[in-house]
Amino acid sequence: MAQDYVVLNDNNENGLIAINKSVFQSIVEISVDDLENTVRVSETRFNHPLVVKIEKNKLFVETDIKVKYGANVSATCELLQNKIYENILFMTGFKASDVTVNVIGFDI
Repeated sequence: MAQDYVVLNDNNENGLIAINKSVFQSIVEISVDDLENTVRVSETRFNHPLVVKIEKNKLFVETDIKVKYGANVSATCELLQNKIYENILFMTGFKASDVTVNVIGFDI
């Protein structure tokens, strides 16, 4: 079973500091909403467009998006990947091991 949190520091006199994966999910959602050429895909019963995995204290993020019609897809994906990585690093101090952006359609 996968972990539900990332340990930031080992147990010391102040205790253990860990971040739940729901925090990373919120950061990714904010990052997608912040870019003007990207649209989040809504979650349904069988479709989970945002996946955050934590394995051996490494963070893996995968998100599905729609790109607005007329925007450069590769530039938008590259910009979103960098934004997600930087926001996670800035807000938590933790480096994501892998950030994957999947384009599943266009928003017209």
